[in-house]
Amino acid sequence: MDSAGHNDPLAVLYRLHHQLRVLSPVLTVAPGRPETKAMLDGLAETVSEAAGLLSTAEPAALAALRQAFDHARAGRGNEATSELITAYGRLSVLLRKDAPRRDSTDEPTVRWRSKF
Repeated sequence: MDSAGHNDPLAVLYRLHHQLRVLSPVLTVAPGRPETKAMLDGLAETVSEAAGLLSTAEPAALAALRQAFDHARAGRGNEATSELITAYGRLSVLLRKDAPRRDSTDEPTVRWRSKF
């Protein structure tokens, strides 16, 4: 594995998750900007890198990403954003399963008192 984590499957999925989180609002507010196109190109590279893993672990997210690229090429920014958000949500659930909740048995209980 190199220093950027390009050979680690989870690192690729976390990078993809981050790109989706950033790109969705950018595509909404600045759809025609050159920076947005560059971000879409970077996302396409990451999706290509993660395609094998996504096809096994989360095929619906991969399908949503492919639809997003089709919509983006056709100039349908709202539809592309919607598909990116769908992929982000599905990927969020997948990654949440990777990071189990920490054990809270030794944490103190917090009691909330009403002011009424």
